[in-house]
Amino acid sequence: MKNLFTTIVSGISALLYSTSIYANPSLAFHQCTKAFTYDIYLSQQKIGYLTRTLRWQDKNVDIYSYSKVDIVVAKSKLKQQSRVYWSEKRNSFLTQSFSRQITGLLAGSASATFSEEGSRSVINYNGATANFSSTDIPIMDGDAVGSQIRHNLIEGKTSFNFKLQDTNDVDHYFFEVKGKEKIKTRFGRLNAFRVEQVRKHDRKLVMWFAPDVDYQLVKATYKRKLLNLQALLTKSNIKCPNQLAKIN
Repeated sequence: MKNLFTTIVSGISALLYSTSIYANPSLAFHQCTKAFTYDIYLSQQKIGYLTRTLRWQDKNVDIYSYSKVDIVVAKSKLKQQSRVYWSEKRNSFLTQSFSRQITGLLAGSASATFSEEGSRSVINYNGATANFSSTDIPIMDGDAVGSQIRHNLIEGKTSFNFKLQDTNDVDHYFFEVKGKEKIKTRFGRLNAFRVEQVRKHDRKLVMWFAPDVDYQLVKATYKRKLLNLQALLTKSNIKCPNQLAKIN
């Protein structure tokens, strides 16, 4: 059960490259508070949920995540906070820091800090410290990756790659836009960009982003061996200052 549950939790992390930040780097667009809830399914059976809340402070945004997964006798809760910022030099969202705590079957904690422009990272996982560096592209966390995917879609880009900081390694991920599809969602039938992870032959991650729902991630699927996970956006709450209400 523990090995299965570890695989499921890892798959859920792969599903939710949260794309929750408004994509335009202009500060005028960065003052909205946004909250999103996703239901999580394993082989079409609901096993939990994930919520994310974003709060802007000048050029930085704090992203708070909470997830609860319950599979028969195995339960786990995840709490995470990350700080993401816009880099004019990189023309990209980057990570300043994150902290993560898991309680239940896979209890543990991790925290990480990133150098300016993401060339280096230091992560502490359950008391052990590791250092990483990158000479070509920045090292980012999942929130920055998801935010940049969303920004790339609005800019019309069709392929992109990132270096993602994991708890014990840095992995290189590649994505391609495979076109637009009309999909059924809690918000009705929507046109959505279909984005797939490529260059990974042992798994399949597909994400759909809907322009009519603030270019947010509205659906994601992750398949690997016998694992079949799905995440669906069920709630969206965006609050902006009065002068920005029409813009956002």
